[in-house]
Amino acid sequence: MLGHRVGWPVAPGGSVAIPNALLAELTSRGGQIATGSWVRRLADLPPARIILLDLTPRQLLDLAGDRLPSGYARALRRFRYGPGVCKVDWALAGPVPWTAPACRLTATVHVGGTFEQIARSESDVAAGRHPQRPFCLVSQPGVVDPSRAPAGQSTLWGYCHVPAGSAADMSGRIEAQIERFAPGFRDLILARSVRTAADLERYDPNYQGGDINSGAATLTQTLLRPVPRWNPYRTPLPGVYLCSASTPPGGGVHGMCGWHAARTALADLGVAAAEGTAMTAGTA
Repeated sequence: MLGHRVGWPVAPGGSVAIPNALLAELTSRGGQIATGSWVRRLADLPPARIILLDLTPRQLLDLAGDRLPSGYARALRRFRYGPGVCKVDWALAGPVPWTAPACRLTATVHVGGTFEQIARSESDVAAGRHPQRPFCLVSQPGVVDPSRAPAGQSTLWGYCHVPAGSAADMSGRIEAQIERFAPGFRDLILARSVRTAADLERYDPNYQGGDINSGAATLTQTLLRPVPRWNPYRTPLPGVYLCSASTPPGGGVHGMCGWHAARTALADLGVAAAEGTAMTAGTA
């Protein structure tokens, strides 16, 4: 809702600026980051008073094994994942020639046609079909950040929903949708990179079936994710917390899942322990 109300965030110089800023903040406070190692069991992590897992329920089950109480483990297995996405990145010879002038001025455009066409597209995905005219989310960050491309050129990325685990390349259908509302778009394409839903899961196992939202956005799972608990960030294991988008308020451009998890962990330790050792594990 914030994205629609006040605009979607675009980091100058590319989205890598966001993790770079977080890294700078962490290291300025004495933190360290280790990469290049797969964590396959919680025992693979060094001892720490707090372990924050930026993982979905399936990875928590894999890491914790039989250490989790049976009831909690069963609840995690019932967690539902959402549809996958097929994502395309383009290099363009110029800006997208939208026929609607307002679309040329915003960083994010939702491309779908009429309400009925959008509903049909999403219904197809829910039924396990690949829509002929997919509902697409498209981002043109160069509108507010010219540094994203050489002068006169442009970058664009977009995705559409597909059935979970799909290996279908939807770039042709996505481009056809954009062409409907921006005639001449295809003539501007210099290069493209496609990642199917299956590709996305190989890239990051948190994207189960290509689900970039870390869980189906049902009413129940919006309020009670990943399982019904008074505090969903705590796990039954002492000192182990979930901080991913599989916890409230779910996926988005807000970072509130991690904020709430961190507040919970620090409260459990006590304010005096706020400077103590913490360990965060993820798959990115």
